[in-house]
Amino acid sequence: MAYYAEKNFFEDEQLIELVTSILSGNLTLEWYQAQGARVRARPADPRRGLTYEDCNLGPYGYDAIPELIRNRYSMAARGSVLVTKLPDLGYTVNRRSDVWSDNVVALYEEAKSRRWAPAVDVPWGELAAGADPVRDAARAQLCTLLEEVALVAMEMPSKWVFSINQELLELKSFLCAQMIDEARHVEACRKRALASGQGLGRASTSAEQALKELLSAETYPEASLGMNLLLGGFVLAMYRAIATLAETRADRLLGTLAMQDVARSVAYGVGHMRYHLAHQPAKVVALGEYLDRTEHVVLGIAGSPEFLEPLVLLAAGSLDRERLAVGSRFARRWFAAALEEYFERAASAGLGDRRERSRLPRLDS
Repeated sequence: MAYYAEKNFFEDEQLIELVTSILSGNLTLEWYQAQGARVRARPADPRRGLTYEDCNLGPYGYDAIPELIRNRYSMAARGSVLVTKLPDLGYTVNRRSDVWSDNVVALYEEAKSRRWAPAVDVPWGELAAGADPVRDAARAQLCTLLEEVALVAMEMPSKWVFSINQELLELKSFLCAQMIDEARHVEACRKRALASGQGLGRASTSAEQALKELLSAETYPEASLGMNLLLGGFVLAMYRAIATLAETRADRLLGTLAMQDVARSVAYGVGHMRYHLAHQPAKVVALGEYLDRTEHVVLGIAGSPEFLEPLVLLAAGSLDRERLAVGSRFARRWFAAALEEYFERAASAGLGDRRERSRLPRLDS
């Protein structure tokens, strides 16, 4: 639905007269007389530059954001002097503990300082197409699925960022950094598949249906829990496997650089749940029930043949049955380790011990 300003500024004679007067040297200086808070931000560490933490001062700081944001629905910068008739942008997420995490400011600064560019930071020239057809095909299929995952992981924050109140600007900035991270993973995985001489593999029905279910979460806390803490931990393990099984510097770098990006999302997911439940402890029941009905998506993604079989082949290195047994054992250990890490993160976030409650399968190593 379109919004239209209360008047057409081309037809606003008072505004045109004012512009003409200002350009003739007759300034109103109303903005100059505004009584905003006077502060002086300085970098605590010159090597890091001026960070948002350094700007956490008085009414400009994120510590000043109330739990319930009232009467602040415009795009006015936090701490600025407000005037009348500012438009209401219709924010629907106006409670700090629905989105905030104590580590989000540091994670945003890290996202900027540790950015990388797949086009130049991965040594593509070192890859030899056709050197190992079995592993090349497996790796291309893994990259195909990881591109599907990254596309949806990019969509999730974009779906919510406009709904979140502008007062929470550091959090919104981090969500934008998440989108950039996932766009980077789309690029890196796509280029890796094409650089192998194999091209992209097959899309996964079960994975895409699972991803859509995560994307359709009804509240932001559910969306963050599902995408950052639940799925994010398994995606982190996926990139770790790529780095572990890498035979080239290019694949090792792709895996480790993507890991550092995903690790930020996982860290935010854990921190967000801690903050959310510390301020709204009654929500632990609803979020536990959300995990009860949503954990199955992990099986749809990590258990899909489009992921699990190429993981086995990448670890095996051949279609020989003895080598496939080795690859299968690796995949079992991979899933068991990723699952245990998920349980540990859920407990750390305040969601209790889900080992008895979860229906996710336990696999012997």
